[in-house]
Amino acid sequence: MSEHKAENFLAGFLLGGIIGMGVALLFAPASGTETRDQISKQFNNMVEEGKEGTEYVRKLVQEEITNVKEKTGKVKTAMEKGVSEFKKNKA
Repeated sequence: MSEHKAENFLAGFLLGGIIGMGVALLFAPASGTETRDQISKQFNNMVEEGKEGTEYVRKLVQEEITNVKEKTGKVKTAMEKGVSEFKKNKA
C-alpha cells in the first residue's frame, strides 16, 4: 500500500468517526446521561481503532525503511565496486 493510500485511509477513518458521532447525537432518543455514555464508548472505540491504524502505518513505514536500507546497501556496494574497478584500470 502506498503512503498516500495509508494517509487517505486514516483521514477517512477519522472523518467517518466524527460524522458518526455527530449523527448519533442528532438522532439519539436517550437521556443526557445515556447519550454521554454512548459518546464515551464510541470515542473509546475510535481511539482503539486509531491505535490500530497507527500501528498499521508504523509497520508500513518500518517496511519502507527496511527496503530503503537494502537498496542503499546495494547502491553502496555497486559504487564501491565501481570505484575499485576504476582504480584498477587507472593504475
